[in-house]
Amino acid sequence: MAEVSTAERGVFVAELPAALELRRPDFAWSRPGLTMAGSGTAELREGASLLSVLRSLEHGASLPGAPGPWFGAAAFDAAPGPAWAGFPALTFRLPALISWTAGGRHFAAAFGANAEQRVAEAQRAQLSALPRPSMVRFVAQPGERERWAALVDRALSEIRAGRLRKVVLARAVDLESDQPLDAHALLHSLQARQPTGRNFLLRGEGDGFFIGATPELLCSVEGDRVQTMALAGSAPLGQEAKLRGSAKDLREHQEVVAHIVSRLRPISRELHVPDGPELMTLPNVLHLRTPIEARLAPGRTAADVAAALHPTPAVSGAPQAAALRFLAEHEGLDRGLYAGLIGWAGPGRAELAVALRCALIRGRRARLFVGAGIVEGSEASAEWDETELKAR
Repeated sequence: MAEVSTAERGVFVAELPAALELRRPDFAWSRPGLTMAGSGTAELREGASLLSVLRSLEHGASLPGAPGPWFGAAAFDAAPGPAWAGFPALTFRLPALISWTAGGRHFAAAFGANAEQRVAEAQRAQLSALPRPSMVRFVAQPGERERWAALVDRALSEIRAGRLRKVVLARAVDLESDQPLDAHALLHSLQARQPTGRNFLLRGEGDGFFIGATPELLCSVEGDRVQTMALAGSAPLGQEAKLRGSAKDLREHQEVVAHIVSRLRPISRELHVPDGPELMTLPNVLHLRTPIEARLAPGRTAADVAAALHPTPAVSGAPQAAALRFLAEHEGLDRGLYAGLIGWAGPGRAELAVALRCALIRGRRARLFVGAGIVEGSEASAEWDETELKAR
């Protein structure tokens, strides 16, 4: 184990000969080129303002050249309901122990007392073999499809009246297993099935886990360089031409592009937007995606970007204020962290994703969250089929 840095008191960082697989980590994050996991809490930052919490991390503990080291999430709205007990609306944690692999090199770091000793102990207690993910069954929700159709019809009425241009409706799909679900085994399964996405796990303060494999980046910030994307418009695999030519999906997509541009322009000195969307192909669905890049104006940071973009119209709608009011009054779903943001941040850097294709797990039960954008031309049956496709 070769020491890299112990410049900060109470911090030990080491490059390892092989990846450190933490036993039952409290958070995990992976995407092409980076995997990371952490356990314990050395420091906690919570609050009501995403901007202020993320700004506080810019002056917190750092690991130069490393991801984070703060990991956290922010809910879709300010007050998650009882189903989300143990998951604060906004929290970022500095892990007591963190491991990561990037560029083929493996590292570990520990914060606080006995930091070096805890890295050595973690190496000796490598991850044991995970059980296979459990077999699960759908829990019937009588009347759910009728309720969905009525909600879509109500949204279309608002759109025809000119009060909305788009609203993103979501629903939950409940699953049950004959034995407690192992969130860590499920995460490994997601990583194998969705290697090109951003896979995540977050342990709550009680018995809950929030896991997912999201295709949507909220923002990646390195210094003054920003990458983000508009992701809206979906179709089953094999329908590339239909998706590219769908007026309904193109309208839905352009709403997201316009919103992101309007939010980034005031805080950027450069902004680059392609002329049209490209296709993103996932294992079971196609999306329209427009990658967007920016250079931040002097004095602006990742905190400004995240606060400007969260939540995006891809998970709320447009006009955004009207869409959020409609969801609060009519959707009837406790979204919690679903459609919020999740990821890591630190001084001068951040990588935050929109929490989609995700599930809340407690014991033998899992609740999956899926959504669909409603615009002029949407049909309740087709949007239901889209949510079923995503739930797979």
